[in-house]
Amino acid sequence: MIRSPLPPQRPFDLELPGNPALPAIVVPPPAPEPQNASRDVSSDATSPVTAEPDEDEGPEWPQLTPGQKAGAEPGFDPNEKPDRPGISTDPGTSTACLPQRLKLILAKISDKYGAVKVTSTWRPPWRARRGSFHKRCEAMDFRVPGVRPRSVIEWVRALPEVGGHKVYWNGILHVDTGPRRPW
Repeated sequence: MIRSPLPPQRPFDLELPGNPALPAIVVPPPAPEPQNASRDVSSDATSPVTAEPDEDEGPEWPQLTPGQKAGAEPGFDPNEKPDRPGISTDPGTSTACLPQRLKLILAKISDKYGAVKVTSTWRPPWRARRGSFHKRCEAMDFRVPGVRPRSVIEWVRALPEVGGHKVYWNGILHVDTGPRRPW
């Protein structure tokens, strides 16, 4: 009998004695539809809003709002205040697995803008796109509360140690350790 090896454990996910358990990930239930919103979605073929999320994007990825066009200025709240100064993470996200190169980039962004909220680092293979650097924890998605995403990505793009970079339409920024490229 041949046994296949188990995938390596991620040290920041282990619940060992002395290590605090990670907080539970809470996914809010979908908002109920208003009573008067009985329109025929099938006839609206030009709508950018999709009923089903892409298989690579889960419920945490917001969809385009009605009237918002792809390629438009990314969404952000100029009045958003950070939870705390420095680097913070969404529940269930850790920066412990990031390589030193990304940690230094993250520190530079935090020094420049005051606060950074990391939204995603490592993703399991079934949750990440093919070829994604998130599978190896060599990529991070983040946002800078209250700062225009395009100005942040322009500054990040100028850093020589940055590989891949992108700003998504919802204001989330992506940086990875791959070859230097936008996409």
